[in-house]
Amino acid sequence: MRKIYFNSDVPHQNILLELLSKKKVFVVLLVTLGLSQEVPLAEAAGNASAAALVQQQRFDVSGRVSDEKGQGVPGATVLLMGTTVGATTDAEGNFTISVPDPNGTLVISSLGYQRQEVAINNRSVINVTLASDVQALGEVVVTGYGTQRKADVTGATATVTSKDLNSGVVNNPMQAIQGKVAGLNIVSAGGDPTNNRPAIRLRGTSSLSANSEPLIVIDGVAGADLNTVAPEDIESIDVLKDASASAIYGSRGANGVIIVTTKRGEAGKVTVEVNSYVGVEEVARTLPFLSADEYVDRLREQGLDVSANDYGARTDWFDELTRTAISHNHNVAVSGGTENFTYRGSVVYLDQPGIAVNSGFDRLNGRLNLVQKALNDKLEIQLLLSQQVSNKDYVDYFPFLLAGRINPTFPVYNDQGTYLQPGVAGFDEFNGNRIPGGFEIENPLARMEQITNESRDRLTLGNLKVFVEPFEGLRFGVNTSINSYNSLYGFFRPSTWRANNNNVSFGFRSEREVVDRLLELTGQYNKAFGTHSFNVLGGYTYQKLSNQGLFAANRGFPDVFGYNNIGTGDNPLDREVGSHQSEAILIGFIGRINYSYNDRYLLTANIRRDGSSRFGENNRWGWFPSLSVGWRLKEEAFLQGVDFIDDLKLRIGYGVTGNQEGIPDYAARPLYARSGTYQSGGQFIGAYRPLQNANPDLKWETSKMWNVGLDFAFLGGRLNGSLELYDKDTEDLLFEYPIAIGTRYGSENLTAVAPNILANVGEINNRGIELALDYLAVDAGDFQWRTLINLSHNKNEVVSLSSGLFQYDPTSPRTYGSFGSGQGGIAAPVALLEGRPVGQFYGPVLRGYGTSDTGEPIYQWEDFGGGGNDPFGEDRTLLGDANPNLIFGWGNNFTYKSFDLNFLFRGALGHQIVNGPYIYSANPNRFPSNNVVEDAFGTGIPEGISPAFYDQWVEDGDFVRLDNFRLSYRLPTIWKYLTNASVYIAGNNTFVITNYRGIDPEPRLGTSRDIYGGSQSAGVQPGGGGGAGGANLTPAEASVIRRAVGGTDINAGDIQAAGLSPGIEPLSFYPRTRTFTLGVSLTF
Repeated sequence: MRKIYFNSDVPHQNILLELLSKKKVFVVLLVTLGLSQEVPLAEAAGNASAAALVQQQRFDVSGRVSDEKGQGVPGATVLLMGTTVGATTDAEGNFTISVPDPNGTLVISSLGYQRQEVAINNRSVINVTLASDVQALGEVVVTGYGTQRKADVTGATATVTSKDLNSGVVNNPMQAIQGKVAGLNIVSAGGDPTNNRPAIRLRGTSSLSANSEPLIVIDGVAGADLNTVAPEDIESIDVLKDASASAIYGSRGANGVIIVTTKRGEAGKVTVEVNSYVGVEEVARTLPFLSADEYVDRLREQGLDVSANDYGARTDWFDELTRTAISHNHNVAVSGGTENFTYRGSVVYLDQPGIAVNSGFDRLNGRLNLVQKALNDKLEIQLLLSQQVSNKDYVDYFPFLLAGRINPTFPVYNDQGTYLQPGVAGFDEFNGNRIPGGFEIENPLARMEQITNESRDRLTLGNLKVFVEPFEGLRFGVNTSINSYNSLYGFFRPSTWRANNNNVSFGFRSEREVVDRLLELTGQYNKAFGTHSFNVLGGYTYQKLSNQGLFAANRGFPDVFGYNNIGTGDNPLDREVGSHQSEAILIGFIGRINYSYNDRYLLTANIRRDGSSRFGENNRWGWFPSLSVGWRLKEEAFLQGVDFIDDLKLRIGYGVTGNQEGIPDYAARPLYARSGTYQSGGQFIGAYRPLQNANPDLKWETSKMWNVGLDFAFLGGRLNGSLELYDKDTEDLLFEYPIAIGTRYGSENLTAVAPNILANVGEINNRGIELALDYLAVDAGDFQWRTLINLSHNKNEVVSLSSGLFQYDPTSPRTYGSFGSGQGGIAAPVALLEGRPVGQFYGPVLRGYGTSDTGEPIYQWEDFGGGGNDPFGEDRTLLGDANPNLIFGWGNNFTYKSFDLNFLFRGALGHQIVNGPYIYSANPNRFPSNNVVEDAFGTGIPEGISPAFYDQWVEDGDFVRLDNFRLSYRLPTIWKYLTNASVYIAGNNTFVITNYRGIDPEPRLGTSRDIYGGSQSAGVQPGGGGGAGGANLTPAEASVIRRAVGGTDINAGDIQAAGLSPGIEPLSFYPRTRTFTLGVSLTF
């Protein structure tokens, strides 16, 4: 550390002192900050007394901070009480600090240890031993609109701190806690870096049409986008599981709440953190399609004409579409402050190319967190600013379907050196011979490389909080924020892309802006008297969401323009334009009481009244109460003598929460749509038709949940954990029902003018058990082993789908799910059935094969009521369930001297998956016009049988995955300014143990929801020809693009279907990847 001393006899230093005394310090501060690691002069800038401080005689104190085993504690803060003079221990725990007062007091603190205050007493050497605080990391839980001691929490919660986040290439905060929390299931869609919003389920699926994902709260801002936070900036993530914990969020808490708290600065010297890594990413697993040589061998074995099917090339189409991707991530954070002012600023840059050619993602995150206290800590102001700018290069997933179908003896390029396009005259010749086309046969690499598909997104979050404490115990707060999302999207198909006989350019451009404004006013009063203590909270919240966008598309302009000059198209009738705008307002009144008697009996009561503009005029307001109690049994006399029990707390809670997320802003209002034209006065004028029925009775989905929990700590705090039992009923499900035009409905006896209506009908139940354990198994000198395990079982059941006018026909259930191919004749595999879970596979059971009356080969089905002749109707039965019986995570942390090793196994048992690729590619009758997998010739399917969905393609999906690992080494002190340095290697998705034959045994949970009301992943919905990749587009926008590349339209029903058909592995996919990283972490 460089030390700067001032001498009043030196003229230029007198000038500096004069500047300080006059508070003309802005320039001086910038210069000094670069030179001084010892005395932050921001304090001096605030008052002239700092100038006197730096002139006093300095007294050097050195020493070592160690733990109870004598090992040095790196990164501990040593601060002179009452000042900003401080130092940080190096990698061995050593420190040196210059203090103006040899009789002062040093304050030593470090995360995970008890804080100590040590009087200097004129000593120049002071060694300190810090006592470990086993409960320190979990001592405070963020509960929504405040914090509580973990010992006082009566709801079901879980906390993951920054040191326990998953390692490796992580481009979304939720990936950092995957497998860490019992009951929380997080699934990413393959390895696409642009589709970086995983699907999240907490304690099962609770809705059919609305959102089933938890509410996200970032630093007190409800509904904020997760991507505004880089994983490196996270201090902790708290998960509120049950209704008694999440009811404070009322109409948005039905699926639980995830609260992200970002890192703040601490008083003391300036700390600089630098973290960088480089990652290597590759495809983890592919399907065993025949290679070109194997394809030719099979031609001979089958007695087929080799010369008619071998076109001379030897192409590995999956290899052509993929690459080894090199990613890198860099993070710099600066923090520090005084007793009254702290700051932390960070910049994070990630560049993550995809393993699919022409795909990739990069983002730049900036964050600044400032906290200012004044008026003897009676006033606190927090300013939190963050922004992410990202660039995404999307790819259509359809080429991966094509790569499994196209003949591996086809070449990539034709005789002219351009991309081969089978069956397209002028582009289909190789070695002088024309290569035939076919259904869904085109050059997959041409689609991936020739089409431009990209966006630039900007997320900005500004949050200002002001707290005033007029007298002890009473605290008023104002929380304001503005959260904006801006996206520019562009798509271009050149005229040189000749698939589907295309020879015309096409361009698409869209822009979207979302602004989310929040204002919250709260008042809180704390009081303790005798053995009683209580906390009372009251507040008001107002949130307004504005969503608007536009798009334009055109055809027939020079390729050189790309999508940047689409107005120059040849035919004005080819132009397509659209725009949208909507607003939603949510108003809430909140109240909470926390009460504790004798630190033994605990009570928490919440009440919230919400009003939402999204619902009908008759039901816009709702009440959401909860009550939970806790009993700290360890404090009772009958357990005082039980030494191995350190803590034991029983909790019981009940609450009511609502769900208004994921439905359109104007879901309850009558809407009209353009429908042709009519002639008037010699002109054709646009006509409109009713699109949506009004429903003034539309209201929230309401969830009622019981939770019984037991928190425990045994063996001196070495074993701690929790056990949870819960039962959750969600009523008044939002679901779209058909209704005959002209039918009278609702409390106002309205007349239906459209064929469907969104109504509150039905009930879903989720009940289950969760266990979380954290055990310090070995604590022996230099070696420690800590193991953590979480287990969760959830049973999902659709209890009812009928109510009043709206009756569900169980004899003809709705079915959902497709496989990403345009080929017809394949039944949707998931049925919505009362008494069964969401994700119930339903279809025929194969009895064998036979021949028809005309001698054609046919399937023979088991008879379930249709005589074995109705595989799409009565001869269907239950075939499996996409919901696992058990989800688990098992983490281990090993520490030996300067080495640290941690790894996480994650898995699921007792679920099934529909193997979509095998339905098509394991049918030998597709050979030789299509390539097939190696298993195709052993299925026993006779000649002439077309692909169909039946029980054979429903496979067990049990798996265990080494989700991530990290091995790090803490370097010895090599420079006095470097307080901590470590190098590490890490890996993600290292290996998977499973008997599932497909690509990935982890069941799909459905599409992830755009929190702003759109449909993320709309472009990869079933129907053939993805086009839009993982882009965040409206269904109308995605449909325009899909039509441009030979696909079909997207509608709201397709998106709902994706949410109701988990566990299907589609043919169009982005492969899951395996990543290894090498990184370094430095602290100055």
